[in-house]
Amino acid sequence: MESYGTNVEGEIKVSGERRMDNNSVYCCTLNLDYSETVAYNNPLFPAYLRYGVLSAYPDYAYVSHWHKDLEFIVVKKGTMTYNVNGQLIELTEGRGIMVNSRQLHFGFSPEHRECEFICILLLPELLSGNAWFYENYIEAVTENSLYPYIYLGGEKWNTLILEKLERIYASFTTRPEKETRYFELMDEFLSIMKLLYENLDVGAYGREKESDELISLRNMITYVEEHFAQRIILENIAASGACCKSRCSMLFKKYLRETPMTYVARLRLRKSLAALLNTDKSIAEIACEYGFCGASYYCETFQKHYGISPLKYRKAQT
Repeated sequence: MESYGTNVEGEIKVSGERRMDNNSVYCCTLNLDYSETVAYNNPLFPAYLRYGVLSAYPDYAYVSHWHKDLEFIVVKKGTMTYNVNGQLIELTEGRGIMVNSRQLHFGFSPEHRECEFICILLLPELLSGNAWFYENYIEAVTENSLYPYIYLGGEKWNTLILEKLERIYASFTTRPEKETRYFELMDEFLSIMKLLYENLDVGAYGREKESDELISLRNMITYVEEHFAQRIILENIAASGACCKSRCSMLFKKYLRETPMTYVARLRLRKSLAALLNTDKSIAEIACEYGFCGASYYCETFQKHYGISPLKYRKAQT
């Protein structure tokens, strides 16, 4: 593995999921609409940079989320699948992706294979010094409905973007004391946006209203988030999205690649990790608190999804 640091100067740990091997925690705070509140490295400067590994997340999968920030992923070792609005993109070593603003997305490995990657999130408003320029040149990319994502690699212009992302990351990890790294980031970010503007069909730029499907899906996952500790049935989830049960199932399959009830189980498991790792509560207490009908079912579901029992998982972190 190359000498990239896991933590960058100024990183704030808000909440997250723990690695099985070294207890490092990655930041993740999700709101009820499943937007992510990004824990920027410097809270006064909206940029987030880190070196990540897929094994840091239970089941080798991040939770589906969205944010206004542009998300850049550069794969350093291994492979990863990225889900953007239900479309799957395979990322291999040396390639990457830019996920555009407000797109529902997550990375994962269906085969539970390790992947090492650089993750950079940059808020477009970093380049909003002039309203006319921002609206006509930056939002022509970030609000362009034709491009929910851009695959990086294979063409000269987007290979240049990968090189710029590497330089941005290096400037914040190898020279953290250098104050001019903020200038360097802004310079590279503006250059990346210039490459995107020059090579995308911005002439057809148009802001489309968010699709009814995504609105319905977001309402349903918000309902699950708010009621995860209670009894949830498919009819309730569908009603929250103003759709029938079959359409509910179709939307979860299309965008999240799993059934609604599997999604509920995975959400409950993910939320239960905090109690499992940070409290002395019994397995039975945790199962009841996080919506499972009993300790045995909780253990069975945990084993199925994470390949380890809750007690072994707890012991591995202490």
